[in-house]
Amino acid sequence: MRGLMLGALALLCCAFTHAVYAQDDLMDFFDEGGAPSTVTSAFKAGRIINVQSPETSGKGEMNFIIAHRFGRISDGWYALFGLDNAQMRMGLDYGVTDQLQVGVARSSFGKTLEANVKWRFVEQQKGGGSPVSLTGYSVLMRDGMRFPADGIVRKDVHRISYVHQLVVSRKCSPELSLALVPSLVHRNLVDNAEMANDVGTIGAGFRYKLNNRLSVNGEYHYLLPRPVEDDFVNSLSLGLDIETGGHVFQLHVTNSRGMFERAFLAETTSRWQDGDLYFGFNINRVFQVGDRR
Repeated sequence: MRGLMLGALALLCCAFTHAVYAQDDLMDFFDEGGAPSTVTSAFKAGRIINVQSPETSGKGEMNFIIAHRFGRISDGWYALFGLDNAQMRMGLDYGVTDQLQVGVARSSFGKTLEANVKWRFVEQQKGGGSPVSLTGYSVLMRDGMRFPADGIVRKDVHRISYVHQLVVSRKCSPELSLALVPSLVHRNLVDNAEMANDVGTIGAGFRYKLNNRLSVNGEYHYLLPRPVEDDFVNSLSLGLDIETGGHVFQLHVTNSRGMFERAFLAETTSRWQDGDLYFGFNINRVFQVGDRR
């Protein structure tokens, strides 16, 4: 299974690289003549599924995100295939400019608080200019669980973790968009001295537009080798986006229970091959609360 996943990641990376340079195959989409213009709507929401997409909230826009992740589908009828056991994440993202976004969120998983910033500092152009868009994302997370009563002295700073990402994306055609997402996870406190505080991942994602309302999305994150073996595995998610005017509904199946970066990138423990999968959804609702000028 791991070989299959690595093969899929390699195929996505090759496709991404090929798409960057194979301009002749996309003449109808990109070669319109005249001055270069910005390529928009590579993805429909701020996240592909779990991981960040290149999209940011427009200036003065507030994006309210409600996300649910249910229990294991394999729990069967007793837990209504996981629907009895839900985790929730609520987030607010605000567009300071069309390219700069700040946000806060709270997850019931780990009682985690988040503060984040996202900046699309290079935009894909058609008719000349950059063939890809580059977006940086950083998030600070604070675990709110009570410390165990084991006699070990812990400080509040030990609750903190960080993730830094670069989203390299390209809208290859009106239907297909690809993203490559390297990430660095830092945890101030780990379970034992042998575990690394810093973990790196390489992720890849895609969106394929079926029609004006529907698209198929997917993402995969490969954990780079760590100093010691652990029980954490690579995250793989598949989903369907449904656009309904001011809302974007995202339905998905994933092996990651947590919905914030540290959890799904570095601390996924369930495996697709074992049937330990979780159904979930994201609801994105955009409000114009500030001046567009």
